[in-house]
Amino acid sequence: MLKILSQITQNFKEYLTFSILVLISLILLFSGNSSKTHLVTQIAVELVGFTKYITGILPSFRDLRTENKELRKTNIVLLNELNQLREEKLENIRLRKLLGFKERQNNYEFIPADVVGKTLISPYNYIVLNAGSDDGIEVNMPVVCESGVVGKIMRVGKNYSLAMILFHKDFRASVKIQRTRVDGILVWEGGEYLSVTNVSKTMDVELGDVVITSGYSTIFPPGFEIGVVVEIDNSVPGLFKAIKVKPSVNFTKLEEVFIIKYKSDLEREEIEQSEFGK
Repeated sequence: MLKILSQITQNFKEYLTFSILVLISLILLFSGNSSKTHLVTQIAVELVGFTKYITGILPSFRDLRTENKELRKTNIVLLNELNQLREEKLENIRLRKLLGFKERQNNYEFIPADVVGKTLISPYNYIVLNAGSDDGIEVNMPVVCESGVVGKIMRVGKNYSLAMILFHKDFRASVKIQRTRVDGILVWEGGEYLSVTNVSKTMDVELGDVVITSGYSTIFPPGFEIGVVVEIDNSVPGLFKAIKVKPSVNFTKLEEVFIIKYKSDLEREEIEQSEFGK
């Protein structure tokens, strides 16, 4: 409706303005009272100004949603590039004496989608997105937003898809501590925080360390933020420390996401599966 009204006002704004001016002129011609004429003149000025204001702002409303999505997409790209710059700085320190290191390709395609349904109170939390196979969505594609990683696609329909979020008992992702390159596995064991497992008590991890996706994952591209370390416990039994991570994404307020057209390397998967299957 707003779009139609905008088009009408845009196409006929000159006629509208002309009609208003003609009407005002007629009123002034047949009005002999100076006070009334002054009042009508004031009303005329207000009407003309209001008409031009409306015809000026209505066309912009129809572009706000598209522009907002483009800005959010740009924000994700910039945040990822920032993380990649941090990665490259640390990488250059470690590898500055080596030559021939393969260049990373980070030209990802982002597909916007709205969250049209969600559950956040069960052991198997998920979100429903209004993008499906017709939009190029496939199972296991990563889902992100401006803040960081949201989850991954687990089921796809023609126009809708279901995404497993970080707060899901079956969710697993290979991650690393950005500062020290310590590797771990991200899981959710209940509660408000995520856990990074398989990290030795001898490894360097501190409160406030940023946790990102690692290059070992066959689902998630490297360098996307997961969250921040908020708790470390070295007193637990065994060889590994207990690490709690506060996710960067606020799932209660999550309304729009982007699905990354990132597919794993099939050759790499086959080699790994054949090795582990021995």
